[in-house]
Amino acid sequence: MHYIPKKTVEQIIASGNDFVIAVKGNQPKLYEHLQTEFEQHAPQSIDDQLEQTRNRVTHRTVSVLNPGANLGAAWVGVQRLIRVQRTGIRGTKPTHETMFYISSVATDAVEFAQLIRDHWQIENRLHWVKDVVLREDFRG
Repeated sequence: MHYIPKKTVEQIIASGNDFVIAVKGNQPKLYEHLQTEFEQHAPQSIDDQLEQTRNRVTHRTVSVLNPGANLGAAWVGVQRLIRVQRTGIRGTKPTHETMFYISSVATDAVEFAQLIRDHWQIENRLHWVKDVVLREDFRG
């Protein structure tokens, strides 16, 4: 079955639920639109966090914009555009990543930072279980 993100967003909204969806290269027009919006407009809300663990330092900046009229009516229910920029050092290697999201939740950068971190903590715990218990990353 062919995956149609716009239809999925419609179904989520029609069912009375909300979404925070990562936008990747498989949606090139939407991805480029988000890049352009954040280049041309100052964020309405920003949250900066610095995290230090054993061999990792990560600086996260979450920025939020309203979608504006030029997003397109096909993206039903989108209330916020989100950019997450992560820079840091992992061991001795510098890292940089920018992710974009769309959301039906009308909140600020502090709340989105927490929602996105909570999601990744769940993902990381599930992957750890798969890797360790199912020995998926075992190289022996």
